Amino acid sequence: MSPHVPPPDHDAPRPQEPAWREFARAPLAPVALAATLGLIVDRYVGVSSFASLAVGVGALAAWLVGRDRPSAALWLAVAAGGLAAAHHHDHRHRFEPNDIGLVAPDVPTPARVRGALAEEPVRYRAAKPDPLVTEPKGETTSTVLSVTAVESQSGWVPASGRVRLTVEGELSGLHAGDALEVTGRLAKPQGAANPGERDFREYLLDQRITATLRVEKSAAGVARLGEGWRASLFGWVGVARGAGTRWLQEALPPDESGLAAALLLGDTAALDRDGWDAYVRTGVVHVLAISGQHLVVLAGFVWLVLKVFAVRRRHGAWVLIVVMIGYTLLTGARPSAVRAAVMVCAVCLAIVLRRPVIAANIFALSWLVVIAINPTDPFSQGCQLSFLSVFVLVWGAGVWLAPRPLTPVEQLLDESRGPAEKLVRAVLRVVWVAFAISFILGVVNAPLVLAWQNLAAPIGLLLGPPLVLLTSVALVAGFLLLLVAPFGAWAAWPFAKVTELSLALCEVLVHAAERIPGGWVYAPAPPVWWLVAFYAGVALAVLCAVPWSRRCLLGVAVWVFAGLALTGQPRTGDECRFTFLAIGHGCCVVIETPDGRVLLYDAGTTAGPDAVRRTVAPFLWARGVSRIDELFVSHADLDHFNGIPELLGRFPVGRVTLTPTFSDKSSPGVEAALAAFERHRVATRIAVAGDRFEASGVTFDVLHPPAERLEGNENTRSLVLLVRSGPHAVLLTGDLEGAGQARAVDRPVPPVDVMLAPHHGAKSAHLPLPSLMAAWAKPKLVISSQRPGPTDHLTRAYAGATVWDTPTAGAVTVRCHSTGVIAEAFRTGEVLVVRRGR
Repeated sequence: MSPHVPPPDHDAPRPQEPAWREFARAPLAPVALAATLGLIVDRYVGVSSFASLAVGVGALAAWLVGRDRPSAALWLAVAAGGLAAAHHHDHRHRFEPNDIGLVAPDVPTPARVRGALAEEPVRYRAAKPDPLVTEPKGETTSTVLSVTAVESQSGWVPASGRVRLTVEGELSGLHAGDALEVTGRLAKPQGAANPGERDFREYLLDQRITATLRVEKSAAGVARLGEGWRASLFGWVGVARGAGTRWLQEALPPDESGLAAALLLGDTAALDRDGWDAYVRTGVVHVLAISGQHLVVLAGFVWLVLKVFAVRRRHGAWVLIVVMIGYTLLTGARPSAVRAAVMVCAVCLAIVLRRPVIAANIFALSWLVVIAINPTDPFSQGCQLSFLSVFVLVWGAGVWLAPRPLTPVEQLLDESRGPAEKLVRAVLRVVWVAFAISFILGVVNAPLVLAWQNLAAPIGLLLGPPLVLLTSVALVAGFLLLLVAPFGAWAAWPFAKVTELSLALCEVLVHAAERIPGGWVYAPAPPVWWLVAFYAGVALAVLCAVPWSRRCLLGVAVWVFAGLALTGQPRTGDECRFTFLAIGHGCCVVIETPDGRVLLYDAGTTAGPDAVRRTVAPFLWARGVSRIDELFVSHADLDHFNGIPELLGRFPVGRVTLTPTFSDKSSPGVEAALAAFERHRVATRIAVAGDRFEASGVTFDVLHPPAERLEGNENTRSLVLLVRSGPHAVLLTGDLEGAGQARAVDRPVPPVDVMLAPHHGAKSAHLPLPSLMAAWAKPKLVISSQRPGPTDHLTRAYAGATVWDTPTAGAVTVRCHSTGVIAEAFRTGEVLVVRRGR
């Protein structure tokens, strides 16, 4: 007798299909993956355009010939990889013979250039008054000029290419497409001067910009030759964006209008640095920067309005396509917005054509469109975070947070609940899902954010959901405000009030969260190999079926804790490292002792605290530094200490050592620095001649200033340190000159290997010749931390020694160990063995 087999229950829920099956059915998925590999190969290995194109075209021909063969998919993938590599190579390296980058000099030189604006000018407001800034920056305007001609000794000659145009002033009445003649200082973009520093030249090259042109002091050097914006799509877009910004400024208070311009129009320059940094530090800057989230919210609202007015689905789909493309162009066509627009438009076309939608296919399509528009965008932070978030949200969180099927008993209980209880439970579930999604995306994105920004913001996990809600309300209300603003202030008033209230609440939440201890921290970036393994685990967790998915998530968690354990280990070695950072007219020397301690001698520059934030902090993070044990301040001139408050906000500092007269100087900058020491509870001490400090066998002898006050300016009282590591010595002199030099050289010192040229290599600190300092210290290598300029006088002052200046050499790293002293120049790549010889 056969056992009774119950009939299949067709109403029972089917098990969730693993995501990898959907991607396997999507024909564009392997093409997108192969194109990505092609980009990576060309970016980090480098392949000639001809070779890549030959491989791509050959493989494409093989695919066309044998489309019905099993190997067809492989040939198509190879074709995509080859063509993508060729596209990337041409974008970054293929230029016309008369490109402006080929004639631009290495140092800024007066030049006259003609061309047309390729982008709408972006106006940056003057910085707020800051007691730590020696050279305040006024209002500037930045744009891109497509070059048509450049003036030479024989007259105007044709030229091509793109230059980054920066004007110290406002460019009023100019739009994309207008023809200009510009008189300014032309130069090739400068590459990174310090390890860890952002490479501005590479950043511009990704935009096919090969030169910079700066108009100083005013916009008088810019003359319009002809109005061309009416014939340019981007000119009309720029005019529309400018009108929208004006309407927002008229309808909203100043603080909220800047937020609204960033949220609705992608005008990030409308928000000041402090306001923008608050959103960055709390991990919620994505709610302001135009992203896929904004387009999805807008698309949902437009679709709802069309549904309310009973517009047919196919007609509504066309309307939505037009709105998405128009809004993407209006807000700058950033990669994340392009991704969202392509996905929404693909769904709309599927509605029009009555075709089924494969989410993985339109996801791959959006990636390919982004690559086609600009093959360097996949290497940008916003693009990576956008695609990563959508991938995890759609195929990961959507599965992990899906409600499980109710049992028969649970169904009966649910049916017995009243409407009020059902509503409360539904609201609670929405809230729980919102915070769960915020947690998942926050954890998944955290390593990538840390790699790009050296920032971890756990407070963003809690702050995200309410801010998404508030900014969504502000986005819809602000969009309606822009639509009705041309009819008058009375029509825009109700929408302006809703926008203002929503953004004001955002401000309150963000600034409150910013003050929570431990809500955000700066830290070194994880190594690339760790990131690759982490995201491979995340991809497996998303793509695999549930049992394997959970195992992958467990593996990812173990990997995270292992990475945290490894990063907590101190860096040790057998050498003492001195890195003289290239920071312009300023000074910062990073000293790393063999046991892993980190000490700084000065941290300031005339360019202001921002320059320190862009150079010193990234260098320390690149070295894996998470704590500064001690910071020596040579004297109370701003260009030697104005970056310290920025460092205190990014690194715990054990102690600050000052000169006896530092706090005596009556200046707002000194007061701000002392207040920062107190705010961050940093211990301070005074150093005078005769003191000796030790750290892991490295000694710091204070040679100057004396305990009694010397007459003269702060330079005469600079802190002079003789740092010894074994038999090797490095002399740090600050701005020592005049009576201070005469007093310091009374104390004999042994010949030093390396010396910091006093007062940034200024002639006043090295006269008369031969230099008093040279005869006293007898250095073999002299490093001058200065602005670009001649150093012939230093070569004469230190006859017999090698002279390196940081504008030319970049950061100079000196490594002292048992076998000798090695100096390395970051920018030139030069390596010097410092020998005492004689």
